[in-house]
Formats: sequence, structure tokens, C-alpha cells
Amino acid sequence: MVADSTRVRRGFLAGVKPTFMLPAVALALAGSALAPTISLLLAVAHAAAVGTALYTAHVVDEYVDAHVRGEHDPVLSAAAATAAAVASTLAFAVLATALWVAGARAAVAATLPLWALAVLHAPVLDKHPVTVTVDYPVGVALAFAGGYLAQTGHLAPGIAAVAVVLVVSLSGLKISIDRLDQAFDRTIHKHTLPVLLGDRTSARVAAAVHVLAAVLVAGFVAASILPTLALIAAAAALADAVLAVAVAPRWSVRAQMALAYPFTAALLAAQCASTGCAAAEVAGLAG
Repeated sequence: MVADSTRVRRGFLAGVKPTFMLPAVALALAGSALAPTISLLLAVAHAAAVGTALYTAHVVDEYVDAHVRGEHDPVLSAAAATAAAVASTLAFAVLATALWVAGARAAVAATLPLWALAVLHAPVLDKHPVTVTVDYPVGVALAFAGGYLAQTGHLAPGIAAVAVVLVVSLSGLKISIDRLDQAFDRTIHKHTLPVLLGDRTSARVAAAVHVLAAVLVAGFVAASILPTLALIAAAAALADAVLAVAVAPRWSVRAQMALAYPFTAALLAAQCASTGCAAAEVAGLAG
């Protein structure tokens, strides 16, 4: 009995995947921190809603991949996976309702699609080469924009620009990550771009997507939506493009993931420098 309860508890905890959850939650908090002023309660409530949506995605994935498609041995029973999805959905609904009651209705509008992405990822979005590439990047961008909306109720041009660039850059990284899994994905008929196009062509597509991210950053700087500081992110995106085609996939992915941090930091710092932000004020007070 004790062993069974321990196994179930570990199964529930397996849905907490820091590799996927932390970037989205951190960017949700970063979005809040880029507002002129910050309510910690709203910031935490929104970030928690993002986290529960991601947890829902992971347990729905477990149910579909293990019990519907039989792709791996189940970590949770079908009933336990269903219960976890229902519980996390209820938690998400409570947090969304709290944000709505607190007046952060624009943030709720940006956050509700995260739950839709969560429940549709495995059964629907995971089966098409475009949606399987962009659904997580879109979710991360919505989390970021939602954090800002939770504080302000409106979307500043620079915030929208950063969100768009994040979608493009992370999509390039996702293509490279899918190159690592293409042999397995082919066996389960998962139609990622590397499965559809082959390794060499998908690497070129990933590089082109990173170049597009660099071009977008440069365009936003030229249009004075982002300051010159953001060009650091453009340089990182160009480095990602080179890595995508010139380095073996495993090392390329590691390097691109490492570059994602200065890329994102440059964008966030540029937006803060352009308009001012609560994070800078807090840092100034601490200093």
C-alpha cells in the first residue's frame, strides 16, 4: 500500500517538468516586472495560472501518449492522469477567476488560450508539423504578455514586439530540438518538420527562422519600438542560425539553449531601458 501511494505520488510529480515550466513561469513574472509598477499578488497569481496550465498539458500528454497511443509505459494510471488534469484545470480556473475579479481581465484573455493549448497539444497540435513547432513558443509569448497585462491592462508596443520575437526564436530552437528526436518520432508517426523534411533541410529551416528573428529585432529597432540595446538579441539570433547548420544537432541544441538566455535578457533589458520598469526601480532601491 505504501509502495503504491509512493508510486502514485511520484507519478503526479512527474507532471512537474522544470525544463518546460520554469521558462514560461519566469517570463510571466518578467512580463509583470516590465510594467511601470507591480502588484506582487497579481504577478504571482498569473504566474501560478501559467504553471497550472503547463501541468495540465503534461498530464494530458501522459494520458494520450501512454494510454491512447501506447508510446511508452504509463507513469500514471488512466484514472490518475484524468484526475490530475481535472484538478489542475480547476486550479487554473480558480486563479483565472481571481485575476478577473481583481480587474486583470486582459491578462485572463491572454491566459485562457494557455489552457486550450494544454489540452489540445497531445491529441491535436502534436500531430501537425507547424503546430507542434509553434505551440510552446506561442504559449511562452502569451505567458510573457499576460504578465504585463496583469499589471497594466494594455499591451505596450515594445512588449508586443518582444513577444513576437520570442515566438519566432523559440520556434527555430524547437525545430533543432525535434531533429534530435526524429528517429523516434518517425516510428510513432509524429509529423515534426525534421520527420517531414529530413535532417539537412530542417536544419536550414531552423537557421532561416533564427535569421527571421534577427531581422525582426533589427526592424523593431529601426522603427524605434525597441532601443539599440536589443541588437544584442539580433546578434545572438544570427549565432543561433550558424549553429543550426554548422554544428552537430546535440551540441547545436545545447548552444542554442544557452544563447536563449542572453537573447531574452537583451530584449527584456531593452524594453525596460526604453520605457522604464518596476524591476529597474526595485534594483535601484536595492542598490
